[in-house]
Amino acid sequence: MRNRFTQLLVPVLIFALASSTFTNCGDDNDNDIPAADTTGQSASISLKVDSSTLTFPKGGGTQTVTVTSPSAITVLTNAQWLQAVLKDNDGTSYIYDITADICTAASDRTGEITLLAGSEKATITATQRSTMSQTITVDAAASSFTIDDIPASVEVTCDALWISQNGNSFATSANTTNSERTGLVVIKFDSSKDTVFVTQKAGSVTALSMQSTAMEIAAQMYPAWNLGNTMEATGSGLGAETSWQRTKTTQDIINLVKASGFRAIRIPCSWYIHCDKNDNYKINADWMARVKEVVDYCINAGLYIELNDHWDSGWIEVLGFSSSDKNYVSIIDDDDYINSKIEILQKLWTQIATEFKDYDQHLIFGGLNEPFQEWSLFNDKHAVLTPILEKYNQAFVDAVRATGGNNAERVLAVQGPSTNIASTVSYMHLPTDKPANKLMVEVHYYDPYNFTINGGTGYSATWNAESSLKNSFASLKAKFSDNGVPVLIGEYAANWREVTNQEKHDASVKAFYKAVSKWGPANGLVPFAWDTNYCPENENKKRGTGGTGTIIDRANLKIYGTVAYSGIVEGTAATVWMH
Repeated sequence: MRNRFTQLLVPVLIFALASSTFTNCGDDNDNDIPAADTTGQSASISLKVDSSTLTFPKGGGTQTVTVTSPSAITVLTNAQWLQAVLKDNDGTSYIYDITADICTAASDRTGEITLLAGSEKATITATQRSTMSQTITVDAAASSFTIDDIPASVEVTCDALWISQNGNSFATSANTTNSERTGLVVIKFDSSKDTVFVTQKAGSVTALSMQSTAMEIAAQMYPAWNLGNTMEATGSGLGAETSWQRTKTTQDIINLVKASGFRAIRIPCSWYIHCDKNDNYKINADWMARVKEVVDYCINAGLYIELNDHWDSGWIEVLGFSSSDKNYVSIIDDDDYINSKIEILQKLWTQIATEFKDYDQHLIFGGLNEPFQEWSLFNDKHAVLTPILEKYNQAFVDAVRATGGNNAERVLAVQGPSTNIASTVSYMHLPTDKPANKLMVEVHYYDPYNFTINGGTGYSATWNAESSLKNSFASLKAKFSDNGVPVLIGEYAANWREVTNQEKHDASVKAFYKAVSKWGPANGLVPFAWDTNYCPENENKKRGTGGTGTIIDRANLKIYGTVAYSGIVEGTAATVWMH
C-alpha cells in the first residue's frame, strides 16, 4: 500500500511526497524523509518532546504531546491511520493532538511521527492494539467494572441480562445460581467487532431466585431457540442424542447460541423411552445425568431453559387421546385409561422435578409438547379432547409442586389443544395452581403450512401474511397476556428452500422470521425458533425445494440460516415487550 506523508510547517506549510511502502504493522522508513528548510534558523536548536512513545487502544483516540522548539517544526507521519494536528503554540512550545483511527488490522500496528526543526529530529512512536478481547472476572455479589478503551462513537451491546451498561461503566447483578456464568460485551467497530468476556463466580440458590412472575421472566426470554432433533430423538441409551442429527451438544454450541443473541433455549426431551416400564417407570440414570449436563450448559451461559416431555414415542401425545395410533378410538369416557396415563405422567415428572428442584427460575418445565396434534386422527376433535388435556395439565402441575424446593414456585408451561392458536384461544382453561402468576401457555406456529414446512409438492415459496399473523398473536394477548399469563411460541419455522426466484423467497423467509420476532413479544409471546441442525451442504447435498429450517450449524459453530437469522435480529431490535 502506498503511504502518504503529512507535513505541517509553522508558519509555512510544506508538502512532502514520499513513495515508501510500509507493512501492515506500520514500520517506519526514514530514507525518504526530506530535510527541513533551515534558512534563517539558529544553529543552536533544542528540540524536545514530552512523550516519545504513545499507546492507543483498538478503538483509537487522541492524546496530546508538547514539543519544545524555538523555531518552526515540520511534522511527518508514516502511517495513514496516525495524524498530528497543531492545537496551540507560543513560538517555543507547540501542542499537538496525536490521533489514531480505529484499528482494522489483523495484528497490532506501529507508526511514527517525525518532528524536524533545523538540523534536529525527534520521533514519536505510536503503537496500537488490534484487539480488545479480554476476560474480566467478578464476584457473585453485585459489583461493577469499567472498560476504558471503548470509544464513544461505537455501538456496545451486552448479551447477558445480569450485566447493565452506562457508557464505559458496567454493573452486574448478584449471581443467585450455583453455577459460574459468562456474559459477553460486544464492541462493534466500522467493519469488525470485538468481545470482552465477563465471568461471574458461582453464587447459591436462594428463595429470592424464584420471586419473579411468569410475565417478568417471559419479558427476559426472547429471542429464543430450540435444541431440536436432539434430546427428544428416538434411539437407545445415550446414542439417542445423535440419532436424528450428528452433533453431540457441547458447552461451545450453547455459548454460540448465547453469543448469537438468543436468551432462552427450549430443550425438547424424551423420558418415557428412557425409563424402565417394569421398575415403576424409573428413568435411566445415565440419561438423566446427560440431560442435566445439557441444562447446565445453558445455566452456565446465563440462558433461560424450557425442558419438556416431547413427542416421546407418542405415549401420551397421541395415545393419551386415542387408544390407537392408527385410527381414532375414543377414550373420552374411559376414566381408567385416562388415569393410567396420568399415573405415568406424574411418575415421570416427579423424578424430573426432584432432580432439578434446586435450580433457580432460569429453568422452566413444559408438561407436554403437541397434545393430539396428529392431523389425521384429531383434526376435528379439538373441542371434545381439550377436557382430557386439561386433566393431564393439572396432573403435571400437581406432580411438580409436590416435590417442593424451588419447584413450589417454579414457572410451568402448559400446552394448548394441539398447540393450535385458534383452539387454544377458544377452548383452553388453565389448571389450578397454588402460587400466583407462575403459569405460561404454550402454542406453536407453522402458518401457513404450505410456506413454512410443507416439504412436498404444493409448497409456496413466498409469504405475505403478516396481517393474519398479527391477528392470531393479538388473540393470544387478549385471552392470556393481558391477564398476566405469557405465551410461549414453543416452535416456529419456515423452511429455507432452493427455488427459481431465490431473491424473492429469501425476502419472504426473512420477513416471516422478522414478523414473528417483532409481533410476538409485542403481544406478550416468546418465540422459540425451531432448529433441527440439518445443514445439507455438510453432507454434499443441496437444500432443494424441501429446504431446511436450521439456523445454527452446530458442527461448525456458525450461523447457517443467515436469512432467518437476519429476520430474527431485525424483528427483535424492532419490538417492544407487550406494546
